[in-house]
Amino acid sequence: MAPVKHRKIVMLGYPSVGKSSLALQFIKGDFPEDYEPTLENNWSKTFVMGGEEFELEVVDTAGQDEYSLLPQSFIVGIHGYIVVYSVACSRR
Repeated sequence: MAPVKHRKIVMLGYPSVGKSSLALQFIKGDFPEDYEPTLENNWSKTFVMGGEEFELEVVDTAGQDEYSLLPQSFIVGIHGYIVVYSVACSRR
């Protein structure tokens, strides 16, 4: 069997737009009913896609109004980003 491929993604977006809810739905199959502000959470899930096994690490960031200065930990070794936003939010 081929080795597990490790991938790391970071979730970005304003506070309270649903980053943690989306991450938990994917990782645990559970949609939280209560809102708890996030400082930073990391979750992992192993799954098979296209016949290959992946371990996906999801970094759930604290919502920020400004992302012009991302910490090194959100840049180095990252394979992708998910930007989460609310269509009901009037911020620009």
